[in-house]
Amino acid sequence: DRLYEVNKALMLSLEQKAITFIQEQHEHYASEGFAFVCAFSGGKDSLVLLDLCAKALAPEDFYVVFSNTGMELSDTLKAVEEAKKRWPQLRFEEAKCHMSATESWAEFGPPASRLRWCCSVHKSVPTILLIQTMFGEQAKAVVFDGVRAEESLRRSKYTEVGEGVKNAMQINCHAILKWSSAEVFVYSFKNGVVLNKAYRYGIYRVGCMVCPMAAKWQDTLIAHIYPVEIKHS
Repeated sequence: DRLYEVNKALMLSLEQKAITFIQEQHEHYASEGFAFVCAFSGGKDSLVLLDLCAKALAPEDFYVVFSNTGMELSDTLKAVEEAKKRWPQLRFEEAKCHMSATESWAEFGPPASRLRWCCSVHKSVPTILLIQTMFGEQAKAVVFDGVRAEESLRRSKYTEVGEGVKNAMQINCHAILKWSSAEVFVYSFKNGVVLNKAYRYGIYRVGCMVCPMAAKWQDTLIAHIYPVEIKHS
């Protein structure tokens, strides 16, 4: 509470700007016939984004799509279920590849930093296919996501609205692009947002339990905390 109070003016400004941004994008693209999706992973950024979308829009204005790669940590799956209870009024859908992670590894080989096919096969494409199933093959969709500039050099160059980033029929809107991880945590704690327990262990980015982009330190933490899950992965 004290951390929030010290930064109250900043946090209120960030929250209001994000809510206004979400509402403005909805108003603009709804008139053009777009459908609306809140991308959801069970991580801190997507959980905060989900809370902001729930404040900015009516439940019937958008869907929440969880991209289940089949490689999530058990605490991430628990966070997803907790989110469904926290926001029972929202419509949750799940996007999942027709192949399991082990099947795709056998087909393409292990993901590597230079050939990171895993995100496309297990996240992007299943999400696109789900959106087409939900709204039609020619449907246009606005996807609100939790991408933040602080996460990487590539993402630091993003603009808040990206047209055709994933595919020609999709607009990606980054409502918390300029937020820091500290601001995400402060907002999360103050607003009682669901928190993925993996962060409590010091895991700083919650995603697939095995990732070619992860630091060795994080791999070591995951192997120590989730030995059974890692063994089977």
